[in-house]
Amino acid sequence: MINIGDKISYENIFGEASEGVILAVSSDMDSYDMMELKDGVPYYASKKLTASENKRRKKSKKPPLTSPVFAPVKEKNMSSVFLEVLSMKTSNGIPEYVLFSETTKT
Repeated sequence: MINIGDKISYENIFGEASEGVILAVSSDMDSYDMMELKDGVPYYASKKLTASENKRRKKSKKPPLTSPVFAPVKEKNMSSVFLEVLSMKTSNGIPEYVLFSETTKT
């Protein structure tokens, strides 16, 4: 189970084994503009679920949500998910981008 801030192992762009710390989770899908990583599961801010919840809240006279509703990324879209990783080998401060499926927790 990995989360933001965890140390992971991955293969860098040169095919070398590397280790680094997860800084963020992202996707190249336009609809996944805000994402979270919790216990190894990437989540995206669902506009549909947020709108539905706000509609329900409005009916019951409650204030609208101040943050979006997050939903797990569907299996068919997992290939678009990547992690922003700060390498332990280089100290230049420039993150590397690694496909989510190509990482393991250390």
